[in-house]
Amino acid sequence: MKSKIGSILLSLAIAFGLWLYVITYVSPNSEETYYNIPVVLVGESVLNERGLMCTSASSTTVSLQLSGTRSDLVKVNSQNITVTAKLSSITEPGEKINLQYEVDYPGDVPKNALEILSQSDFYVTVEKRRVKDVPVVVQYVGERSEDYLYDTENAQLDRTTVNVIGPASVADKIEQAIIEVDVTNQAESISDSYRYTLCDADGNPVDAAEITTDVEEIRFDMKIQRLKELSLVAEVIYGGGATRDNTTVTVSPVSIRVTGSDAALEELGDSLTVATIDLSTLDKSQEIPYTINLPEGVTNQTGVTDVVVNVQFSGLNTREFTVENFRSENVPEGMAAEIINANLTVKVRGPSAQVSLLTADDITVTVDFTNAVAGTATYKATITFDEAFSACGAVMGPYSVSATVQSTGR
Repeated sequence: MKSKIGSILLSLAIAFGLWLYVITYVSPNSEETYYNIPVVLVGESVLNERGLMCTSASSTTVSLQLSGTRSDLVKVNSQNITVTAKLSSITEPGEKINLQYEVDYPGDVPKNALEILSQSDFYVTVEKRRVKDVPVVVQYVGERSEDYLYDTENAQLDRTTVNVIGPASVADKIEQAIIEVDVTNQAESISDSYRYTLCDADGNPVDAAEITTDVEEIRFDMKIQRLKELSLVAEVIYGGGATRDNTTVTVSPVSIRVTGSDAALEELGDSLTVATIDLSTLDKSQEIPYTINLPEGVTNQTGVTDVVVNVQFSGLNTREFTVENFRSENVPEGMAAEIINANLTVKVRGPSAQVSLLTADDITVTVDFTNAVAGTATYKATITFDEAFSACGAVMGPYSVSATVQSTGR
């Protein structure tokens, strides 16, 4: 009895196993639905060549209902089914274009082994593709310090345009790539990279999510230097009867604005001497032009390269005298000096009252023979006046005379 029951149970187990095998691996009419199968888009380059581009898709995945043998269905899943949609089949722009796609299975499942009972639709939107260059525009924000010069006109960009690629509906709105440079109290030169914003012609940002560009940042360089007001002055050597009381010396323009490093401007100080004027070399009031020469590292920002020094004499008179009074000094020991000149013409300037009374006898020509050697040569002559005419002075010098120096034999 027990043997009979065991045989029955064994038979049932074998039958169940055979049924399960058929249902699982052999059944030709099995069905299965697969969700979230990724879609691979191909042929984008062909679409671009046609001046088109895909801007959106209804989804990134699709669903498939498949029919086939259970043995084949268990070999596929949402990750190993390949769905390919060919953009190259599209020749015109449009919205919600129903794009057909191809389905492939793993290598050990033939393509005709499974039947597609149903599949979700896949739509794309295709627009005209635009490629263009837009200019880079620099916008300065913030308040600039008045003590510094911002050389905006000579600022440098490592590139002046940005290449924009995207749907024409968006790209056609983009007219410039704007970078903002904050110069609030900026005291040092700028050399940095800046991200830009794609904007329309009025400077309003454009939603550029669908736009691609050829660069993310723009390099910007601008020199910033300290700006300084520099007074222009003339160094005056008074003489020839000209003093602070009777002479006025002015410089025009009175100042210029310069830039340079802090160290260079500090060393320069607050004024620049444009000329040294010895008044004894001038016989009358006059205007004298000079060129402005600045030290290295300092730049003249005014564009003025020349100045005029105006010298005005007041209450002075000028006369010429033929002087015969000579005096020798500092003749070396053992030497004798003989002045060849019989007289010397001297131009004298001084207060009108003194010059009108001055005579040649009141003037002495002093010749300095320091370090003289034997022979005939010219020697420097100094013009002096009697004490009553101390406000007078010789002009249009220097003066010199010829003299012969001989050894005395002592």
